[in-house]
Amino acid sequence: MFSNKNSTDPPERVKKALEEVAGRYSDLAKDLRADLASARGAEEVLELAGRSSLEMLAYLPLSPVFCPFCTIYHPGSKDCQGCGYAARYGRCTETGTPYNQAIMAHYGLVEAVEKLLPCRYQERSSIPEGAVRAALGDEADRVIDLASRFSMMIKEARSSEEVMALKTEFMADLLRGLPAEKVCRICGFEYRDLSEAKNEALFRLRRHWPAA
Repeated sequence: MFSNKNSTDPPERVKKALEEVAGRYSDLAKDLRADLASARGAEEVLELAGRSSLEMLAYLPLSPVFCPFCTIYHPGSKDCQGCGYAARYGRCTETGTPYNQAIMAHYGLVEAVEKLLPCRYQERSSIPEGAVRAALGDEADRVIDLASRFSMMIKEARSSEEVMALKTEFMADLLRGLPAEKVCRICGFEYRDLSEAKNEALFRLRRHWPAA
């Protein structure tokens, strides 16, 4: 993405932080499995879909803490001098930059999930509980696999650019399987706003690091 002179070794603390993120997602997926096993009735299962979606969104590694370039060039000090990302796309702290747009789209997706679940789940009296349980269980397995592979790849990453690409792809993979959207599709709920918000979040996420 950048010229060789801007290619940097990834800070170990960023790699370590991202490995911890992977572990957190694995734990969230295991908790979802356990909660599914103890859930009684369709209503509790649907609540799990909403809660697990919001938890997945809450822990996405979008913060500068997880950015190797921010760690190296310290945003806010001397205007990120030397940062190839800032030179090409603008400082992350500026409004309207690809990173800022990704953050705003992320907030929009969180809001869409929060607005959708409480009301839409009351629209139908008959819920295919078995199918919903199966879908959430499959999603838990998928997240565990994603987190395991992400952790291993981050450990082996040799450049900050590679770390950013891996991180962006991991976040995109998580968004593609958002439990709330899957449940809406299975149950026949209207979820156009949620789908549009998710697609916008994915688009902005990929634009903020086009090499992913």
